[in-house]
Amino acid sequence: MTYRLFGPELCREADARITAEADVLVIGTGAGGFAAAVTAAQLGATVIQLEKAPAIGGTTKKAAAAYWVPDNHFIRAAGRRDPKDAALRHMARLTAPASYDPAHPRLGLTEWEYTMTEAFYDHAGDAVETLTAWGALEPVPWDIQPDYYAQMPENESPYGRIIYPHRCGGAPGEIGDGTDMIAVFAEAAHRRGVDLRTGHRVVRAVVDEHDEVVGVVAETAEGEVAFRARKAVVFASGGFTHDVGLRTSSLPGPVFGGCAAKSNTGDFLPIAQALGADLANMNGAWLAPMVLDRAVADRPDAVCSFSIPGDSMIFVNRFGRRVVNEKAPYQDLVPTFWSWESQRAEYPNLLLVMVWDESAKHHHSGEKYGNPMVPDGGDQSHIVRGDTLDELADAVRARLTRYAGHTGGWTLDDHFTDTLRATVDRYNSFARTGRDEDFHRGETPIERYFNMGGRPGNDRNETMWPIAAQGPYYAILLAPATLDTKGGPRTDPHGRVLTRAGDPVPGLYAVGNCAAAMSRGSYWAGGATLGPIITAGHLAGRHAAALPSRPATGTHTGTPPRGDSLPVAN
Repeated sequence: MTYRLFGPELCREADARITAEADVLVIGTGAGGFAAAVTAAQLGATVIQLEKAPAIGGTTKKAAAAYWVPDNHFIRAAGRRDPKDAALRHMARLTAPASYDPAHPRLGLTEWEYTMTEAFYDHAGDAVETLTAWGALEPVPWDIQPDYYAQMPENESPYGRIIYPHRCGGAPGEIGDGTDMIAVFAEAAHRRGVDLRTGHRVVRAVVDEHDEVVGVVAETAEGEVAFRARKAVVFASGGFTHDVGLRTSSLPGPVFGGCAAKSNTGDFLPIAQALGADLANMNGAWLAPMVLDRAVADRPDAVCSFSIPGDSMIFVNRFGRRVVNEKAPYQDLVPTFWSWESQRAEYPNLLLVMVWDESAKHHHSGEKYGNPMVPDGGDQSHIVRGDTLDELADAVRARLTRYAGHTGGWTLDDHFTDTLRATVDRYNSFARTGRDEDFHRGETPIERYFNMGGRPGNDRNETMWPIAAQGPYYAILLAPATLDTKGGPRTDPHGRVLTRAGDPVPGLYAVGNCAAAMSRGSYWAGGATLGPIITAGHLAGRHAAALPSRPATGTHTGTPPRGDSLPVAN
């Protein structure tokens, strides 16, 4: 093939000053990168793993790190079934609801989507079981958490697919998070001799005289260095959440920030395009609300609000109206922010005002999973307070004035407080009966799970309780955000990057959020990010390790800088 975009994204091997080489180069140190690196090394390949950031872990390290694995060994060991035909129907129904057809051979999916979804089902359980046997994963089954769409008729195994990492040093069965997953992965990589280097931002691919990818060029504090891959290069460098321009031009509505690792700026995309890759799902993202103050601050430790507990609590728009089921899965909340009002030419739900009372604060405050109701003693700078609804509205308006430059001057309607009172009265009437006639809040298993328990004496609907007639009241501003984006080059089930003609780009693999997800804009369940990512990393590492070695062709050599090597992760 011929690369017509030969410029800053590509470098000929003859022009590269190679400073080190290995069989396989892996770019990124999240779950996908480590799954690929450990697998390739276990199967006999030498591996150099490069990380852009000064510390390893990527977005995985910030995550709860659940991973969703259909037909996993825990399900089978318990004597339960997760049949393939039903699982594929469930995933297809969520991925392509407008074209879903259970009678169609591909269930309404494109050929590529079906092939990738089927490969995920076929290999996910084996990937997790194998990585566990190698000591790269320490899984804990979490049967009490339902799938996000446990109630769907296609879902014949709504419990048991979700697995968490074990807490390092914790009791048997104690769940951990992304820091624990990365620690175990890093130790497994170290034991297998993976050469892991931080502070290396890959900016170019190296191609040989046959137009095969044979290495990469990375920027470091000491200057550019080049690495050669005798077999393959595997990119696992994350999405483009923190490239604001690309995010704005690609996603289907306004997004104020994201909780992906700050290094996720889509560095792989121009490289993939220069190599003729076929991009797909560029308008897709793993979505979630985020407190506006946190999004604007853009701190590296910022988190989205994944589960928002609270019973005497509602979300309202700028007019003071409820517009969504507050307990819906976080991915499903975000499209509500993007509702467009034509006559006013505005997003009336651009932000949602979360309102709660003192009793909700007492029963539901916490900091887990991005809960905005932070208990006393924590950082409450994002919370405004009022002794009455009028005072609360004034405090919200003042906060909006602070952020007018970020929101296009979005503010509350003049009649906000009057409408809010009517909204509270209507909500309270529903709460007294336990049935939300507007949005059916609390009627699915995941909504009750996300509420993290009810209060004593509420046997009607644990997600609902009347908002108090007397203050104080509290509010925060919620904005649309991402965990990360999920668009990039299409790959085959081995992880090989595909051209627009459907052919693999020789020597090039991609896994995780830097590659196109087969799930379009859907979010199958908790862990439906990391389940496919770990599986894809394992398959890519396996396939890359099995490739024949390629001889070098007239490359320069030099001494690599080693000041930022990280052979052992803490």
